[in-house]
Amino acid sequence: MRITFLYHSAFLVELKTCTLLFDWYGGTLPDFDRSKPLYVFASHHHGDHYSPEIFSLGMEGVWYILGSCIRLSARRKAALGIDETHVFRLGGGRTLELGELTVTTLHSTDAGVAFLVEAEGKTIYHAGDLQWWKWAEESDDWNRDMERDFKREITKLAERTIDVAFLVLDPRQEEDYWLGFDWTMRHTEIHNAFPMHSWEEFWITKKLLNNPCSRPYRDKIHPIHYNGQPFALEENRN
Repeated sequence: MRITFLYHSAFLVELKTCTLLFDWYGGTLPDFDRSKPLYVFASHHHGDHYSPEIFSLGMEGVWYILGSCIRLSARRKAALGIDETHVFRLGGGRTLELGELTVTTLHSTDAGVAFLVEAEGKTIYHAGDLQWWKWAEESDDWNRDMERDFKREITKLAERTIDVAFLVLDPRQEEDYWLGFDWTMRHTEIHNAFPMHSWEEFWITKKLLNNPCSRPYRDKIHPIHYNGQPFALEENRN
């Protein structure tokens, strides 16, 4: 499996028989084998996760799996040349069988969905904006509800073995930056974890690695140092 961190929460995952593209909202992509089926995922409509520019990848051999909050008018669809048979919109708690993929969605704690993708005997999780969001400016009740909702969704992954997980690590949460990442790693079986949604402040991963909380799982974390960074995962990494 070859993984390229593109920017923010965007990743390109190259498998033997297909390619997965998560939360890419424009810009240059690295070279990859366009003869394989391409599955383009957009977790929700926020501008740091989605842009209609994704449809510039065309329709031939490309399928789009979108959070149900992403909507386009009939006029915009026509202008973008969208073939509806290649576009699937999913809310939380749904399962889609598509070619060699099984896609399951979780409800986000912000907007849209998180994706759990099974392909070629591997399981890949992309959190989107599903995160334990804790903000000092919010009420205690709001923060308690957020914690409850986040844990409820992540608990649904407890029986899974996840080969690759793209997890939110957001420096805007200041001293609470580690809560969601840590709880996910402690309550699921994840072999390879990639921090994302860090707004290119890559130092936050080093901060997590130096945090005693990460001791049980820090060898599973792949630090990201720059946009466009590639990773080649060994089959036997665990």
